[in-house]
Amino acid sequence: MSDYVPHSDAKFDIWQAALVEIVEPKLIDWGIWPDDFTALQTSQGAWAVAFSKASNKQNRTSADVQGKNGARKAYEKALRTFVSGWLSYNSKVADSDRERMGLTVRSDSRTPVAVPTTRPTATIDFSARLQHTIHFADETSPANKAKPAGVHGCEIWMKVGGEPPKDASELVYLATDTRTPYLANFDGADAGKMVYYWLRWINSRSQKGPWSSTTSAMIPA
Repeated sequence: MSDYVPHSDAKFDIWQAALVEIVEPKLIDWGIWPDDFTALQTSQGAWAVAFSKASNKQNRTSADVQGKNGARKAYEKALRTFVSGWLSYNSKVADSDRERMGLTVRSDSRTPVAVPTTRPTATIDFSARLQHTIHFADETSPANKAKPAGVHGCEIWMKVGGEPPKDASELVYLATDTRTPYLANFDGADAGKMVYYWLRWINSRSQKGPWSSTTSAMIPA
């Protein structure tokens, strides 16, 4: 299978700009998390600045060229992750859209992304004032930071204070993190309160797995 990312910097710049332009108005229609798109735009901005400097052959320095190479490497990695997580397997994205974005159109015989069946486990580091660092891993391999196959990220929900939650209706959505750990910050008014966390895996099609067991920790003052 040929690679969809253009080799030359000039063609890469044209391709990435078109892809981002096509995706932006489709965030809601395609169910893409805005935070993931914002992170992609941040990498795009760094690439644009570095590419502009290195494109001036008369005034550029070796540092400008190295900076451009580093920015492309980081941005290309971010693009591949975004494409894999939100565009290649997303049932809401039509093949005609993938063709417009210059992406590989896969065969209908491809294996669908499985719905997560395992649960995350969580450990909370509460050594810093008004912070919780939430480390998560899969229950089948708690010593390994890797997510299960097909999983995009870990949804983190919480309840602050009171008794432990009995069902999901008592929870408030905190974040979806694609890489452990997640840092949660709290206001001083919540110091000393107990926080209860429920986690679950979510795949690249926004399909959710089962809830984890409750994990709790006090907010340090």
